[in-house]
Amino acid sequence: MRNLYFFIFFFIVIPLKAQALSPLAEEGKIYFSVCNACHNPDLEPPKAAPFFGIQRRYKRAYGSKEAVVQNIKSYVKQPSEEKALMRNAVKNLGLMPPLDLSDEILHKVATYIVEESFAPPCKHWEIAIQRLSQQADQTRHLNKDRRMYHRFCQ
Repeated sequence: MRNLYFFIFFFIVIPLKAQALSPLAEEGKIYFSVCNACHNPDLEPPKAAPFFGIQRRYKRAYGSKEAVVQNIKSYVKQPSEEKALMRNAVKNLGLMPPLDLSDEILHKVATYIVEESFAPPCKHWEIAIQRLSQQADQTRHLNKDRRMYHRFCQ
């Protein structure tokens, strides 16, 4: 029985923990505070979509890590409604300004965004649910935020 616990712990539990970031992502993490100034999920009112959602949407849309990194870099350099995946955020908050960062720095930050395990933005959803409950034309967005909150935060 003891061997079974050993096996479960070392071959199932430990690998389930978040994997270490690559050296490139670790370097990107250094610059991330610049991004988080607007993408912080605790801001009220919000300035930008939280990275939890951005990461999920980009991974779903582009699949491979390389494609996600390239598309994040492309959007950050020249944001446009055509390139935007976070359409609701753009509709409600507007396009982000283009960032004049080197390709090297953008590659590192985008790699960090792909690899990091972001916590669900529970406070962001709580605030949004409260705010959207008072707007009749936002029922669809309200219902989506409620579903996400119940799925990830309760």
